[in-house]
Amino acid sequence: MTNGNLTLDELYAAANEMCRKHWGVDYTGTIRLMPGRWRRRMAYYVWSDRTGLREIRFNSYMNKQLSREQVLGNLLHELVHWRLHSLGIPSSDCDPEFVRECIHVGAPLSQSKAAQHAAKLYGGVAK
Repeated sequence: MTNGNLTLDELYAAANEMCRKHWGVDYTGTIRLMPGRWRRRMAYYVWSDRTGLREIRFNSYMNKQLSREQVLGNLLHELVHWRLHSLGIPSSDCDPEFVRECIHVGAPLSQSKAAQHAAKLYGGVAK
């Protein structure tokens, strides 16, 4: 298993490559590696319309535990949130638009019960 402990430079390069491939745009948000151990998340997208914040946050501890493929899958999943949000399209894990875009670009779906239910409803493959 290849280590998923990607640097910020590697994450930005991968984000731009994925965004160009799937949507023809560069990633314009920020990426942050966060310390500590998170219980349920490996990464998440956060935004603020008030401040203009658009950021993908990764758990640095989990990234060290995951394979490179898993970290890049998490990145693509969060990029789908970013892209849909930037277009004003519903971008929650439970929204049909989100599920369909994840399927379209090959991003993994969240393992939460609500997201898995949405995947079944909107054409995703739930595990």
